Amino acid sequence: MIPNIEFAVSKAVNEFCHISVLYREFMPAELATGMLDNKTYESRNSRLQHEELRLQLQKLRPFPSDLEWYEFATGLMKRSPLGGLEALSTKSGIVDLFQDIRQRRDFGFEEIWRDTRPGLEAYKEKFESEWSPIGDQVLTRLSSLAKRPWTTDRIRVHFIDCLYGGFGWNDCIGFAPFPDIEVQKKFLAHELSELITPRRSLVEALREAKLNLGIAHTVVDLLAYFSVRDFLAKPVFPNVEKKGIKPNPNYYPAVEGLYLMFERYAENPAIYQDFQGLVQDIVATLTEVSIIQ
Repeated sequence: MIPNIEFAVSKAVNEFCHISVLYREFMPAELATGMLDNKTYESRNSRLQHEELRLQLQKLRPFPSDLEWYEFATGLMKRSPLGGLEALSTKSGIVDLFQDIRQRRDFGFEEIWRDTRPGLEAYKEKFESEWSPIGDQVLTRLSSLAKRPWTTDRIRVHFIDCLYGGFGWNDCIGFAPFPDIEVQKKFLAHELSELITPRRSLVEALREAKLNLGIAHTVVDLLAYFSVRDFLAKPVFPNVEKKGIKPNPNYYPAVEGLYLMFERYAENPAIYQDFQGLVQDIVATLTEVSIIQ
């Protein structure tokens, strides 16, 4: 089964993320120092921060963990345009607060949305037309490399103006639009890889071998890269491959030690019967590199 990818631009989702960025000190730490840490957006819209809302969020502390933030954000993605917010969270406090914010007009988002919506809608249309011819092939290849079938019939992908990067959780993806469509294709492949890559067994094997657990993120990106690489526009000499497509060794640990192994794997996925076989080879390869060094 290949899931259908549905692209969307939602005012509610963008408004929730807008609040999360402007008041990120009250959001889960992993998100506050990651995709919500958009200092340019925060600085540009600092005038819209309200002490009243800050005090409400400080008192409520609505999201004790990143899991609960993702649940609320993806609940907004799955909500029908005319649907209410009541079923989005067991924590009625954040639902009530978000309802109140949306009903009021003095928090400034209406002006932002009027300016950003046309660009997001145009970007969505352009990206969807570029992704449509290659999407099923990327999803099929990613499933083959991750040694795992897709278990959902659709994946919702939302474009969100204010994020610094993006996220993939369950059957939803939210990310900022990149100016370069080819880089955005790789970005989407990465978030899709986040959804399907079996991380648990990989992390356990890395921990047992006393290797950097961040290598799990490297594996996600390598699987994404080799699932989409052949479907991207090839660089024309003398131009080099665009930054943001090939896994960056300054960001992903052990890329140099794993790249050739994954390149061989991409050429012949049948060399491993299951994901555990791939994991064992990852550990063996990195252990050998470590011994040589």
